[in-house]
Amino acid sequence: MTTDQDVSTTASSASDDIFWSLKTVRQKTGLSSASIYRYMALDLFPARRKIGPNRVAWLASEVKAWSESRPEPKA
Repeated sequence: MTTDQDVSTTASSASDDIFWSLKTVRQKTGLSSASIYRYMALDLFPARRKIGPNRVAWLASEVKAWSESRPEPKA
């Protein structure tokens, strides 16, 4: 059985225009679900996309661009 994580990891080498589940977005960004939705409400995080009747996801390329735009943590 293939999981969302497996599909995302395999497809990411081919293209960044793939969908990531909330679980994958949390893993890639280190943010909690609450923080992701809070940042979205403030227009500080990429918007989710409705991909099915009960399913949302984020474009990997948008999440990666957001992540790369973040300042580096101070030492």
